Amino acid sequence: MRLKIFNIIVLLIVSNITIGQSLEDYLVIAAENNPGLRSKFMQYQAALKKVSQVGALPDPEVSFGLFIKPMERYSGDQTASISLMQMFPWAGTLSAAKEEMSLMAKAEFESFNEAKSMLFYEVKLTWFELLRLNEETKILTSNAELFKTLENIAVSRFKSGAQSETPSGNSSMSQRSQAGATSGTGSNMSGMNMQTGRSSIGTDRVTEMGNMSSMGSMSGSGSMADVLRIKLEINELTNKIELLHESKIPLITRFNRLLNRSSEETVSLSEGLSESEIPIPYSDLLDSIISGNPMLKMLSSEEEAYVAQAKMNRKMGLPMVGIGLQYDIFRPGMNNTAMMNGKNMLMPMATVSVPLWRKKYRAAVQESQLMQKSISLQRQNITNQLIINYEDVIRDYRDAQRRVRLYKEQSVLASQVLNLLTVKYSVSGADFEEIIRVQQQLLDYELQYIKALFDGNSSVAKLEQLTGK
Repeated sequence: MRLKIFNIIVLLIVSNITIGQSLEDYLVIAAENNPGLRSKFMQYQAALKKVSQVGALPDPEVSFGLFIKPMERYSGDQTASISLMQMFPWAGTLSAAKEEMSLMAKAEFESFNEAKSMLFYEVKLTWFELLRLNEETKILTSNAELFKTLENIAVSRFKSGAQSETPSGNSSMSQRSQAGATSGTGSNMSGMNMQTGRSSIGTDRVTEMGNMSSMGSMSGSGSMADVLRIKLEINELTNKIELLHESKIPLITRFNRLLNRSSEETVSLSEGLSESEIPIPYSDLLDSIISGNPMLKMLSSEEEAYVAQAKMNRKMGLPMVGIGLQYDIFRPGMNNTAMMNGKNMLMPMATVSVPLWRKKYRAAVQESQLMQKSISLQRQNITNQLIINYEDVIRDYRDAQRRVRLYKEQSVLASQVLNLLTVKYSVSGADFEEIIRVQQQLLDYELQYIKALFDGNSSVAKLEQLTGK
């Protein structure tokens, strides 16, 4: 008994983990597993490593010289010489280089954020597409059930009409024809039946029933044409439902691949497609986009980096100072005095580089300044594009809100009209064509409502992508 209870608890936990996965859970999985996003993060980490590289001093130089034939000097015969030299760039050069690389690393981080926001937008869009197909499948299935109910009513009316009709031979038909010729009312009713087409459809079923012209008239009997027409609608809905099921397959594959999972992995659609709201007030939305967009932040960091690069190039044109030591090794000579015989010597040294060729340094500074201006213009261009995208998305979002309200109200009204017409048809057999038309109109309203919800959610996701949320 305890084992059964334990198994039930485990199943409930596993089912909650599977069914309870929301869009936020999938976004976390995408952020952790997507290879493109991970590649961007690796590039950012690699850029951080450059900061310590450019901030280090140049490597010290060690030189060693060995005399094949000792050189005679005053203090003895020199046999070898060892020197050590360390060069120091001009003050502020290394700090400017570190600042440049730090800003470049920051630009790489904003590029990572841009890739992440685009990945999240693609995941959200695919998620909303799956929810839309799910809701459309439910709507089409519900409408197919309504048509089947209507089909049952039409079949019942057809059967009751067929049973109430008794074939009375050619003489009775001729009598009804003569009565119809002498009666103006009968003539008008016959003309109405010809116009509606409910007594003139040349089907085999109607021929077997005696070719009775009163079928589908004001007497209340049903028509085989009504049943067949409903079957046509049911077949079309069935085909659309199958198409929606097929359309889910590439979307599920795309969704799983964005999460770097197997294409056959199950996607839990526990949530329904509901109307989304913009979390930021309209008055602050554009400022939030301009201040928070990762692409603009990346370009700003790059522009600052080129300012630091120009500063570094100027300082690279200044002299470098070197400080070192030289150690000379001697051995006693034949003609040296005892006081100076064979003593080694240690000599401090200093050196200064002379940046004589100024053209390359000026060109490096000008290159940095031109790149700075280029990035500034590029940032201005991106800002203009973001403003255009903002206006387009806001227009689409407001349009989606209007359509949501419209089609929601239209669906309610069309449903009321359809109920009234269905009751009327079940009683008198009238207005069948109007029932089909209103049913198709209701289906279109319901699908348009789902499409409006999808467009609204897509617009909100796009705004979040523009703001870098």
